[in-house]
Amino acid sequence: MATKPLNFGEVQRSLQPRAPLREAAPTVSFESPPKPVKLGTRVFPEPVNGTMVKRTDLQGRFKDSTLEGFLPDHLSFNPHLPVLDDHLRRHIFFDPLLSLPEGKYMTTTVFPPDQRRVFSDTSFPWCTVGRVDTGGGWGSGCLVGPRHLLCASHMMTWNSDNTVNQVTFTPSYFDGNAPFGNSGIVHWYAYRKVVGPTIGIDDIEEDYVVLVLGQRLGDLCGWMGTRGYSTDWNGLADWSHIGYPGDISGGTRPTFQGGIAIDRTDGGATDEAEEHRADIFPGQSGGPFFGWWSGEAWPRVTGVQSAQNPQTNFAGGGNDIPNLVNLARSEFA
Repeated sequence: MATKPLNFGEVQRSLQPRAPLREAAPTVSFESPPKPVKLGTRVFPEPVNGTMVKRTDLQGRFKDSTLEGFLPDHLSFNPHLPVLDDHLRRHIFFDPLLSLPEGKYMTTTVFPPDQRRVFSDTSFPWCTVGRVDTGGGWGSGCLVGPRHLLCASHMMTWNSDNTVNQVTFTPSYFDGNAPFGNSGIVHWYAYRKVVGPTIGIDDIEEDYVVLVLGQRLGDLCGWMGTRGYSTDWNGLADWSHIGYPGDISGGTRPTFQGGIAIDRTDGGATDEAEEHRADIFPGQSGGPFFGWWSGEAWPRVTGVQSAQNPQTNFAGGGNDIPNLVNLARSEFA
């Protein structure tokens, strides 16, 4: 049986918060928007080339299906629940328990009671997750290397010339605030170009992409590890998810939910659609599903939020997530 992840109680007993071990020199950088050459004209960043990867080409290339995370000494560490500063609290406008008139319906995949909680915590590991702005929309993503971002393939704008439109990643984004700066991308790696809004199981199984950032934000924020998902863990309520839902503050604030179970998986060990009933709303796509393991000071990502319907939600996962991250990290240090 695969090594079991820790549940909430085990994480709190085995890992304790700590203050930063040292001060960090300010090295925050921000993307500069392109400047118009003529008044009244729109200018957009150039599309970004990438690498479409065949999964079979990576099988056996890397020694295992895990990658360690990184906790910087200059960050405080909080492995318990992320916190929200009192002065930032706000009543949410979306209520999944709202009583509707007869004949009226609300299509959501937030299963009452809504267990998502907004947080403003910038300690590790919460600062490894951020908002991914895609031009005309947004999603969620997680650092998995010094300049490597994991998010959903269907969030990308796939162009016919095998490029994607530029995106911007802002870790710990909160109401427009960017405590660690932000970065655009210079390359991407994917198994499949997933294009929504309607996708199938085959798409969900490979609905993730690794984006190479122009800035080494992982040196500032640290990063989560990755691990292939095992069906031995089905039914264990040991997983957590972070994302930027559109129904809470319009996608401007991150939410956390823990104690999530993967109910079942579709597909094989290398590519899986992971069924779950976490509370998901558009904008959380690309956000990580992660767990903790004994003896490690960082969590590991085992799935990426992909799709939803009123009965169940899906994340893409499998051993090929670490393989894709390995490839990106070996070619872009």
